[in-house]
Amino acid sequence: MTALVVVFFTGCAAKVPSAKKDILGVDLPAAYRSRLDTKTVETDWIEQLSKDQVLKGLIDEVKANNWDIKKAATRVETAAANAKIAGSKRFPLLSTGVEGRRAQQAFIGFPFGEQSGGEDAGDSMIAKALSNNFGASLNVSWEIDLWGRIRAGQEADIAEVQAAVEDLRGVASSLAAQTAKIWFALLEANEQIALSEKGLASFSETHRTLRDSFESGSGSASQVRVASADVQAAKALLEQRRAQKRAVQRQIELLLGRYPAAGIKSVGGLPDMPSPPPPGVPSGLLRRRSDIIAAERRLTATHRRIKEAKLALFPQIKLTGSGGTASSALRELTDSSFGVWSIAGRFGQQIFRAGEILGNLKLRKVAESEAYIDYQRAVLKAFEEVETRLDNDVVLRKREEALRVAEEDLIAAFARSLEEYRRGVGNSTSLLLTQRQMLSVRSQVLTLRRMRLYNRVNLHLALGGSIEKKP
Repeated sequence: MTALVVVFFTGCAAKVPSAKKDILGVDLPAAYRSRLDTKTVETDWIEQLSKDQVLKGLIDEVKANNWDIKKAATRVETAAANAKIAGSKRFPLLSTGVEGRRAQQAFIGFPFGEQSGGEDAGDSMIAKALSNNFGASLNVSWEIDLWGRIRAGQEADIAEVQAAVEDLRGVASSLAAQTAKIWFALLEANEQIALSEKGLASFSETHRTLRDSFESGSGSASQVRVASADVQAAKALLEQRRAQKRAVQRQIELLLGRYPAAGIKSVGGLPDMPSPPPPGVPSGLLRRRSDIIAAERRLTATHRRIKEAKLALFPQIKLTGSGGTASSALRELTDSSFGVWSIAGRFGQQIFRAGEILGNLKLRKVAESEAYIDYQRAVLKAFEEVETRLDNDVVLRKREEALRVAEEDLIAAFARSLEEYRRGVGNSTSLLLTQRQMLSVRSQVLTLRRMRLYNRVNLHLALGGSIEKKP
């Protein structure tokens, strides 16, 4: 009978708590308001953004060495340990011990004992006895989880482990996105430096042209000064671009866990924009975003905590038992003839604890309300991020298209102004103004290309896209 009870109760293992349905309280549209002509969310979005193997290597290094990932991993280990501790309460507690005792007892007033002469003879009349007692025991204590209180607590801990795992996944995705964006900033810095070098050469050439015209008597001294100022401003801008690149290099090295020496190498410029990512449907976001899944798991954990607190009002059943040997001789401890045992059961319910149990139940209901608010906020924030990124994708594309047209017009206008000036039919003011505008717009085009890549990274992240390929 005892064996059947053990099998029954140990078989009631804690399970992964299922997600509650219809807890959002917000009507979801069938599709996003800001729409793209796509159907499903892609995985391995890093591959979609860039074929750069250096970037992939950096992301792998960040995942292996970054401090935030290591910290998130320790939180997973902590949650798993708590779940293991909670689960251990469902099993019997075993302890063993060996003890020994030697005692002397005096029998005062009994008329026996040896008598001897002398003034201290009275003490020798007291009868005394020495005794030894040795024991070895195995003790068992077991709270039978009849109502499922312990199991509810363990299920809450399991949900917390799942939330911690999702947090870790979210940190990894966020750091991968951050690495990609900083890498794109570094590639933009390469192109901005190259553009600044070309700009310095162009301003220097214009300065020489205006100076030659002035020396030949057909130019203006003030315009030569303005052209000289443009050269110096171009030199200052070039130094600024180089400093910006070093700052970006240090940012990447910090993510990698390296010393920020601005020594990381990069070659080339920004990649071409890939095709837009598939956004899927809004309801799918609830199953993909790690922060939403983590918030739901924590909400589910609070449900189990409430159940655990309610079941604490029920009576508790505890079984205790011990078995072993007891003897006056140490050598006889292994002799079964000296065996002793005891078994006891207790069925009890606490009657008065000054409101502790009900107060604990109230606290857990408050925690559930807070977790529900966190879940709603996480979901709506996720939808806001997706809608904003989808809208930005269109806006940034249109801005870049407009600036590219302006860039082409200004390149042609500068070439025409320079030709007209050299033929004596143009003026230096138009030449200098067109040159500044041309270089400014070309720099803005580079920045917009990087911003579009930034937004594309953010969109993949907001959609809950994976950084790994599906098997």
